This record gives sequence, structure tokens and C-alpha cells, in this order.
Amino acid sequence: MGIRETRERLGDRVNAAHYLGEVTIVERNGTPYAVLVPYQWWAGQQTHPNSAG
Repeated sequence: MGIRETRERLGDRVNAAHYLGEVTIVERNGTPYAVLVPYQWWAGQQTHPNSAG
């Protein structure tokens, strides 16, 4: 999802991450720049940084 679309739909994407476990990859000019993931997943990665997920 491009940065502009992410900005326009940020609330929807945050809800999708939280309630549905969906991941959003944010791209700039077709290059992945960032990922929006569910907090629970991220927190688990902090506890077990070498886990594959």
C-alpha cells in the first residue's frame, strides 16, 4: 500500500491489524519502507527476538 493510501486509510489499517491480525506493508515508489503489524505480534518479537514469528 502506498504512503498516500496508508495515510488516508490509517484508522482502517490499525483496526485491521488489531482486530483481524492483518499486516500492512507501506511502500514508497514500489519499495517496501515500513510494516504495520498487530501489537501482540510485535510484543512477542520483543520477548523472543530470534523467533521466526
